Amino acid sequence: MDTKTSDKEKFGLNGFETVIVAFLFCFLLFFADIVQIRSAFLSRVMGDADCFFRAGWAAKVGKSIYEVTDPNGWHYNYPPLFAIAMIPLADPPPGESRDGCLPYPISISIFYKVSLLSLFFGVFSLARAYEKQFPLMFENLFVRKWFYLRIFAIVVCLSPIAHTLMRGQVNLFLLMMICLAIAFQLSNKSFLSGIMIAGSICLKVFPVFLLVVPVWRKDFKQLAGCLVGLILGLGVIPVSVMGVEKTKTAYSDFYNVLIGPSLGLSGDNTRGVELTNLNSTDNHSVLAFLHGIEHPDFSKKPAKPSLVIKIVQILMSLLFLGWLLWSKGVPKKGSTMEDAHFFALASLLMVLICPVSHSQYFVLALPLVMSMLVFSWLNSAKVVSPWLGFLFLFYIVANLLPLLPAFENIKRMGVMFVPNFILFVYGTTLFASIKNNDKIAFEKATAINHSEA
Repeated sequence: MDTKTSDKEKFGLNGFETVIVAFLFCFLLFFADIVQIRSAFLSRVMGDADCFFRAGWAAKVGKSIYEVTDPNGWHYNYPPLFAIAMIPLADPPPGESRDGCLPYPISISIFYKVSLLSLFFGVFSLARAYEKQFPLMFENLFVRKWFYLRIFAIVVCLSPIAHTLMRGQVNLFLLMMICLAIAFQLSNKSFLSGIMIAGSICLKVFPVFLLVVPVWRKDFKQLAGCLVGLILGLGVIPVSVMGVEKTKTAYSDFYNVLIGPSLGLSGDNTRGVELTNLNSTDNHSVLAFLHGIEHPDFSKKPAKPSLVIKIVQILMSLLFLGWLLWSKGVPKKGSTMEDAHFFALASLLMVLICPVSHSQYFVLALPLVMSMLVFSWLNSAKVVSPWLGFLFLFYIVANLLPLLPAFENIKRMGVMFVPNFILFVYGTTLFASIKNNDKIAFEKATAINHSEA
């Protein structure tokens, strides 16, 4: 290999990689116009953003954040903290004063841009944490690895990312906090990592599952950070903004309309059509997948799963969790790479076993894509091995096709569970290889595996 060729491979992207970077930039730039038109300029408002803006208005004026609805009749379904965060973008219902409120199209534009910034901030922060932790691994082909760990990882998960942006959903904020939690964990800042876990719980509740990470690692600083974050996010901030009584009322409403029905402890079904019914939502959890197999004809699919399906779902979820914990090994802290990979796997498993897992939730596979890339550079001189490249290509196609109109019936069966489950299972198989490399051997290996690109 001549010097000119090796310099090109070391310091620059090839033609195909350059096209990928340009495509992502152009896609996100022009996709903003599509989101803006769908969300603000059609006769019917599309997307969920106005649910958050209406909740922000309710929090601002002292109304119930769980009773106000957007023009489609959809409700706000998260803890109070995010409604408080949406106060600057408050959108009052018709007939209410708009004094001090931004025009709705401006709010949509801001929400899109902040979502996009959250995506890049989270991914770039996690990528930088990997680079600082394993500097020798990035000495060779640094430019290409820089782009692959950031841009290529985003492209692999572009379908759920675009779906999140189009729907005006909060999953990129959740992704940012999980990426930051892993980055802080990599940097041995467990307390801050715990605060990020708490932030994710305050946003969507179901990330409480991620407490399995500090519990299994016996990381008490991480647990302490999570406790402090929960006290602030669920208690101090809502009380300081809404007052004690309105905060108590908000949590009572939240339990009655969402938590209770989700756990089968309440008969309230006001959120059924828009959130929990399996015949009216875009659900790809293990529960929805099993229900879809039992009832492939969407027109005849019941809203709720049978008792047998519920039991099988619980058993499968416990099996998946047990497999993850067994793959990780005995409860203790491992190497930084092992623990980061464990966190990434737990994030994807959380989505798979959550009873309500919309297709855009799979943005949370992105940290796992990143950890797979980093680990692959330990064992291969190539930027992406043929096998990993094939796996990512399959993942891209399998996540994209169900979102196309021609495959609507297939999507309704919850089939996006399949590629994400395959990614999860493959990820768990990497633990055996990771454990065979202690920190010193890991750094030595990264120094010698640079013979060819």
